[in-house]
Amino acid sequence: ATPAEADEPVPFVPVRRFWSGQRDIPLDEVIAAIEGRSDAFKRVVVATPDAQPLWTTLGVSPAETTTQVGTVRDVKLALERSKRTLGLVPAARVRPDTRALSVDGMALYGGGRLENLVDWPLMGVDVGDRRAFDPAATWTMIAGGDVMLDREPYRQAVTKGKGADWLWDGGYAEITSRTCCTKDGGPAITTRRVGPKGAVRELLSGADSAVVNHEAPAPDVHSYHPSGLVFTVDPALLPGLANAGIDVISLANNHIRNAGSAGVTQTIRSARRAGLRSFGAGADEERARRPWCTDQGQTRVCLLGYNEVNAAVHAVREGRAGAAELISTDVRQDIRALRRRGADVIVVWPHWGAEYVTTTEAKQRRWAREMVGAGADVVLGNHSHVAGPIQFIDGAPVLYSLGNLVFDLPRFEQTEEGVLAELTFHGSRLAQVELHPTVLHERAQLQLLERDADGAVVIGRMRAASQAFE
Repeated sequence: ATPAEADEPVPFVPVRRFWSGQRDIPLDEVIAAIEGRSDAFKRVVVATPDAQPLWTTLGVSPAETTTQVGTVRDVKLALERSKRTLGLVPAARVRPDTRALSVDGMALYGGGRLENLVDWPLMGVDVGDRRAFDPAATWTMIAGGDVMLDREPYRQAVTKGKGADWLWDGGYAEITSRTCCTKDGGPAITTRRVGPKGAVRELLSGADSAVVNHEAPAPDVHSYHPSGLVFTVDPALLPGLANAGIDVISLANNHIRNAGSAGVTQTIRSARRAGLRSFGAGADEERARRPWCTDQGQTRVCLLGYNEVNAAVHAVREGRAGAAELISTDVRQDIRALRRRGADVIVVWPHWGAEYVTTTEAKQRRWAREMVGAGADVVLGNHSHVAGPIQFIDGAPVLYSLGNLVFDLPRFEQTEEGVLAELTFHGSRLAQVELHPTVLHERAQLQLLERDADGAVVIGRMRAASQAFE
């Protein structure tokens, strides 16, 4: 962000700790907390040496329980120590490991954010750091987990004639029952649609970029697989992703060669014809490791994809198309090369780890540190088929697994759920990570779960798994 003039007002944002379920706060509640009159908050911490311009704008007199601290990190530590603490941070310095709140329904982050600061009520002067905040420089990326459109998605879309778009026409759903048991001994769930049709499409298309892991080839000659672990997808289903607002697919996974080398190259071609771009696989190593890049305003954004699962079968080799293999030295080399060539934001998509668990392996944790150390801004993992933990490494989020998105895998409840991660950047700086829990309806149609209802169960599991990194 460009430096602000010495007395130029900047927006301040209320923040809570990352796992807070709160998303909005009334302005009256902010003022009450500052003045020491709030039942919900017993302390307010402000990341600025002098908050007087903010108090003047609000017309408040802060209580002794409202204190000014030196850094945003100090605010984060105060939030972690007490659930009844509210933070106030200049918008240009909000961290992704805290939860920024909207005020009276107005937000500076996410798909429904304000386009200008005219109506933002918390304006002050940040004398500690004079970086400006321009809403026009803010953009979002939505990241989704595993998509596999064979088996039940194919049966619903093609055999039953519902069409490719039906898979993505979902709104909100609720879990109506949990019964015992699936063939794997876990709880079987049933769902009911409760929200307006199109909420999923609205979320995906509202992002500046939307990316998912496409875990199957889409060859010219495909076969329907009602069961089993070999997949091929009808290329006619790929436009459904593009119509839903998805822009890019990762092909770095352990199913991309289910139709051989021809299936890899034909998938890339079919995706392009459907209006999708891809990364993470190719006809040779150079093309498999080639990033997908785009410009968000003046910010250059690049994505890299790698697979480490059953690489002997699915990795690219000389004379064989396939996925880029997750080899630590190659990944670090690719990240550094991208940075030298001017990439401002680098997102790495590893396909890694063990299936059906939220725990991580030592090699995953090592690789994550190496990726961030080499310059990755975000790491978005897949393969476990359940939503996994989040770790912040030097401020960079590592989401070890986003879980299933549209993938017929009813082994137990978690394999029918996942998250869409909404990443909000201000220029090249990641500001927020918002998790939107999801569930499959009829084992094929993507639905959102309410964050404070059934979705809280999904987020709660992720939070529990993430405690290993606290």
